[in-house]
Parts: sequence; C-alpha cells; structure tokens
Amino acid sequence: MAKSRVKLVDIAQALNVSVGLVSSVLSGKSKENRISEGLTKKVIEKANEMGYQANQMARGLRTGKSGIIGIVVADIANPYFGKMARYIENEASKLGYQVMFGSSDEDANKLKSIVNLFISRQVDGLIIVPVNGSEEYLRKLKKQAIPFVFIDRYCENVEAETICTDNFEGGYQLTNLLVAKGCKKIAAFVYDTNVTNNIERIKGYEACLINAGMDTDKEPLVYEVGFKHMEQRLESSMKLALKNNCDAFFFANNALGVHCVKFFNEISKVNIPEDLKIVSFDNPEAFQVSVPSITCYEQPVEQMSARAVKVLFQRISNTLVGQNRTYLLPGTLIVRNSI
Repeated sequence: MAKSRVKLVDIAQALNVSVGLVSSVLSGKSKENRISEGLTKKVIEKANEMGYQANQMARGLRTGKSGIIGIVVADIANPYFGKMARYIENEASKLGYQVMFGSSDEDANKLKSIVNLFISRQVDGLIIVPVNGSEEYLRKLKKQAIPFVFIDRYCENVEAETICTDNFEGGYQLTNLLVAKGCKKIAAFVYDTNVTNNIERIKGYEACLINAGMDTDKEPLVYEVGFKHMEQRLESSMKLALKNNCDAFFFANNALGVHCVKFFNEISKVNIPEDLKIVSFDNPEAFQVSVPSITCYEQPVEQMSARAVKVLFQRISNTLVGQNRTYLLPGTLIVRNSI
C-alpha cells in the first residue's frame, strides 16, 4: 500500500499542538506569532523526521506565492549554462525559493512551451535566456502579471530587466590580442548573428579590426554555423577559412571553441599558435587542459546569476519599481598559449 502524504495535522497530533502553530513555524512566521525557539525547533525536527513536504500548489492558492521560480536556459548541456543554472539555484535557495529548469535548445517554440508549463505550475517569476524568434511571445508574456528578467542576452523591443556580460568589450579585447600579435586575417565563428550577445561580440570584433586599419567590407570573414548540425558546419567553415589563408580564429561561443580544439587535434599539419592563433569567449575546463591552452574572455556567470535572482526577487516583492534596466558586467581576459 502506498504511504500517504504527511500533513500538517499529522505533525500537530504527534506534538500535541495546534495545526495553526505548525503552519506558522513551517511558513517561517514563528517570531511574528511569538512562538519560542525551542518549540520552533521541535516542530521543524518532527516535520523532517516524518518526511513532511510542503504542498507548493496549496501554498500558492493560500498566499498568492508558490516559492518557485522558473529558469529557461538555451542549452543545459553547455557547461556555461550548466554553471549558470547551478549558481541561480544556489542564490534562489538563500531567499527561500525553489527552482524549476528548462532548456530551449535555441528553439523559440520550445521556449514558449517551457514557460507556459512553468506558469501553469504557478511560478512566482522567470529568468529567461531569450532565443531567436521568441520576441513576439515574450511581448505577450510581458502583458501578464508574472515578472521576468533576461540573462545572458536581451530581446529587441521587449522591456525587461537584463543582466549580460559586456559582450562588445569582450569581442574587442579578444580581437585586439590577435591584432597585437600581428595577425592580418582574422576569421570569426558564431552560432547565430541574430542573437543579441553574438551581435555585440561581432560588433566588438569588427570595431577592433576597423581601428587597426583592416578593411572588413573587402572580405567579410564572419562564419555563421547555426545551432543544429553545428559540428559539421563549423568544420566546413574552418576548412574554408584555412583555405582563405586566415591566420587567426575568433570563436564567439565556448562550444565552438571546444570543437575547434578537437578538430585541430586531428590535423597535425596545423600548429597552434605558430600557424594559427585562437581566442574564444567563455572559459570551460577544456580550454584550461588542452594543448595548447586556449586564450579566452571569461564571463562573470556567478555574478550575473546572483544579480538576476536579486533583481527578480525585487520585482516579485515590488521593492524594485520604475523603468527596466540593463546591467553590463565586465568579463576577464585570460591569456594562454593559443596566441
């Protein structure tokens, strides 16, 4: 026979106290209701002993708050987004929130389905990595009462608190390292040139080339490889860039950079950094242990996550009002052996 769910009344009967007292303790209102620390401790210990789990749905109906926030990242398999999810979960728990996760896989329809599911579960707010094609849905979401913030990217024409890396500066700094090393023909590789973080990174790359006197209009060297079938398209693009005598590669995303490392491990005739210099956004472990190690621009993912949770909580609790803001956080340039 299945074990029945432990209820507040069960805990109250076990301790010979009122259900109201147990409810006050487990909802964090002991001091407000003048319940002693000793009795509070007994209730919490008994609840844990009996395996009590709060009914979040009932809590939401009673208080108007579920104590849950929803997170939608672009690709949970990417170490960068995996770290982001973990940091957000840690920060949310400090504020008494639980977290539901979803991965859009850079698909606007999947993002919509995940957010709708979260809303049906009565989440109090959302942290969203917007994807290409999601603008119309996010504009409609803005009209609903549920607060949300963007992280990693923003969405054109959708007003929301936004927390991002300074992507332009990162693109500029990485490219400038290559220019300083004497590189004359620098190819850039990017998932999608319509996503705002990639747009800013490529703008930084191009601005540096222009300032260095390189003619970007004469021979565009930005290769868009897409999220689907990325490995095959990236390899084809890299081979084309090598055929065009490029002497440096700039990767706007860590997954592209990691696959580049795998690719060149199989091509012994290309020596890095003697024949080709490489830089990339993000700092996955693979960049640290590869031979050679990869120069990169590390995003402040822990600080971004903490800021996103803080801002969302302020919106949920109505302690942050007024115009939405964009927070651009500086990353860290890490120079290694690939240049």
